[in-house]
Amino acid sequence: MKKLLLSASIILLATGAFAQNTMTGSDARFGIKAGVNLARFHSSGTDGSTSFNDNAKDNVGFNVTAFADFGVGNNFFIQPGVSLQNKGSKFEQTTTVGGITNTTTNKVNLMAIEVPINAVFRIPTGDAGAVQISAGPYVGFNISGKNKFETVTTGGAATGTISDENDLKFGSTTDKNYSSTEFGANFGLAYRTNSGFLVGANYGLGLSNLVPKDSRSGDGKLTNRVLGFSVGYSF
Repeated sequence: MKKLLLSASIILLATGAFAQNTMTGSDARFGIKAGVNLARFHSSGTDGSTSFNDNAKDNVGFNVTAFADFGVGNNFFIQPGVSLQNKGSKFEQTTTVGGITNTTTNKVNLMAIEVPINAVFRIPTGDAGAVQISAGPYVGFNISGKNKFETVTTGGAATGTISDENDLKFGSTTDKNYSSTEFGANFGLAYRTNSGFLVGANYGLGLSNLVPKDSRSGDGKLTNRVLGFSVGYSF
């Protein structure tokens, strides 16, 4: 997805030189957008990272963002915002021993408040609207979440389901599940009509380690990967 967004950005930048209808440095807008997240954790730096990433599946969540556009030049603006992001990951594993099959699912639902600050380049498309290419950093604050476990056993008398859930804890000590803060980078591609409606996609690349500081070992690292789609309105 990152390569796709980068390729689209290069093509659009190449064609944007011929566009008209600029957004000037004196313009400002405010808006809100919401949509769906496809999120998963990514592991690196450990012997089990490959197996971990192979078993990681998308956790379907949501995003809601309030933002502002402040023009700083022709067709270029800064876009700060405040966002509620539903992240996490899902893991599935199936094992069969002696004719008994166990399918285990672990779903991590993680809620975070993010503060992104994106630089946005606008490419007008005549009187219809404009393509918007964005990139920038974000800082996130993990505020709540749950671990949900379920094991389905099939085969003979062992057939049945066991499930459980617990609240996530955030901080730097070994009794916490994940770090309380996170930072990363956003990359986005959107289209905004001149009437104010917009639709877009965003890729959030987590850069900081989600493993609590006191639980870290060697080069092991756990980060967020979030692909989001949203619709919204700005005025």
